[in-house]
Amino acid sequence: MKKYINNSCLYILKMVEKKKKTPLVSVCTPTFNRRPFIPIMLECFRNQNYPKDRIEWIIVDDGTDKIADLIEKANIPQIKYFSLDKKMSLGEKRNYMHKQSTGSIIVYMDDDDYYPPERISHAVERLTSSPNALCAGSSEMYIYFKHIKKMYQCGPYGPNHATAGTFAFKKELLSKTQYENHAALAEEKAFLKNYTIPFVQLDPMKTILVFSHEHNTFDKRELLKNPHPDVFKESPKTVDMFIKFKDEEHIKKFFMKDIDKLLAKYEPGLPKMKPDVLKQIKEIDAERAKMMQEQNANGPIMLQQPGKEPVALSSQDVINMIQQQQQQINSMSEYIKQLEMSKNMNGSSFMPAQSPFVQPSPFVQPFSNTSELEKENNELKEKYNSIYNEIQRYKVMIESQKSTIEKLKKTSIVEPVEKHVKFQQNPYVVFG
Repeated sequence: MKKYINNSCLYILKMVEKKKKTPLVSVCTPTFNRRPFIPIMLECFRNQNYPKDRIEWIIVDDGTDKIADLIEKANIPQIKYFSLDKKMSLGEKRNYMHKQSTGSIIVYMDDDDYYPPERISHAVERLTSSPNALCAGSSEMYIYFKHIKKMYQCGPYGPNHATAGTFAFKKELLSKTQYENHAALAEEKAFLKNYTIPFVQLDPMKTILVFSHEHNTFDKRELLKNPHPDVFKESPKTVDMFIKFKDEEHIKKFFMKDIDKLLAKYEPGLPKMKPDVLKQIKEIDAERAKMMQEQNANGPIMLQQPGKEPVALSSQDVINMIQQQQQQINSMSEYIKQLEMSKNMNGSSFMPAQSPFVQPSPFVQPFSNTSELEKENNELKEKYNSIYNEIQRYKVMIESQKSTIEKLKKTSIVEPVEKHVKFQQNPYVVFG
């Protein structure tokens, strides 16, 4: 009897430990009139190699052609299906999904893209092995154009950038941010607080493959007319490198052959059924056209260095400079936090903290006389003053870096360049 109880306790402990290593994941999928894609969406979920007993799947459907029949027929116990009578904007719908989620990690899977079997497990591994990161995603993505039979690489844009279709994040992030309810597209920037949320990048090959199709809200073929060579270029990668397993051949056939015929017969999925999105696209296009006009009216920004000839900077040069300055600010800010934490560790009003680079002794040795105590106290005061001065120096450096960034942004050519690149990052342009 005692042995049975011990074995039962051991089993329970193992199960608890297993659950700690495999956190509960809430997969979130917003959908609107995408019936032809749903069977493949379900297949992509079934093929996930993350333990199914540690997943819940939140599907929010505000379409006019509800997919409740397909969900019921699929008989996937992890699904929690929410049918909404009123159409929501994408931002509002994502916020609604989050409220229904109970997992400690949230992973996005959109309804019209291919997600490899390791989509969930890879995202969880990256987040759990990166304690400082709150969000994960892929700044580099791939899109396949069937009409020209070519793959294009989109990005990378930056270490804290990604499109929403690749997002995975710790639920604690939602205490710091949410989507703008009115956003019908391009919703990432506000959610990531202007790309300042602690972030970790995912392997694009383990995350998503996007296919251009007739029911894209934004016609991705427009991207081929005026590609930005730094963030949108032809890739030697093939569809087979993404959809590589034999039991996924029917999925590859669907995207490569079947989908066009299915979409031709499915009017509810046409972009005209999303007037809110189309309206926002027009607004963004108008703003982009205005910025490009302003950009063309100004000359290039010149970099003047002591003793050297002025150098004309390209758009990408300016963007790289701003990103480097921002990274330096982030590094300095983190170092200041470490210094201030070290300064406050002792908590005494008269005894200053030790330098963060000095390891405290695990044992306290008694002082033999008062002079020895005074000597030690003076040494600590010197260290304290040194740390304090270093903190002030770094704060001045940060203010200087921020001032440099603001000057760059105020330069006539830079603001349009930054905004132009922002549009390159919008999901509706590449992945909507």
